[in-house]
Amino acid sequence: MLRTSGNSPHHETHDSWHLLVFSVGGRRVAVKTLEVGDISHWDESIPVSGQTPFVTAVVRRNQAVLPVFDLSAMLQRVVQGSSLLCLRVKHPDGDMVICIDEVIPVLQTLDHAMIRPYQGTDVPAEGSYVQGQDEVPILSVSKLGMGPG
Repeated sequence: MLRTSGNSPHHETHDSWHLLVFSVGGRRVAVKTLEVGDISHWDESIPVSGQTPFVTAVVRRNQAVLPVFDLSAMLQRVVQGSSLLCLRVKHPDGDMVICIDEVIPVLQTLDHAMIRPYQGTDVPAEGSYVQGQDEVPILSVSKLGMGPG
């Protein structure tokens, strides 16, 4: 379910970041590959109430029940497609899932020099990079559910 972008080296260096680029409501977002658990088809979520910002549902994955982080609500977008995908991320408090567009995510390696501070405030980000006319935020998974970005 993954594609690679560009001529990325297959080994890790300290001068590069390995990213998974996906979209939510047509908006591109990246996350470090070390913070990705897996990608699968989206299953029906079960609504729950709670105090954690943007966590209003859970999904059952095998024997686990995982919180759903509603990145689409944070971005004020609607996920796109009829075969949505489920991105499992490794949060310090435990894995969580994000519903993403049906567009197949892309693996990308960026030179550290291409990473810059994120100019937006809509998501918590470790940085960003420019792709075409778009600034692509690199999601700070550890800050999800901690309040405004």
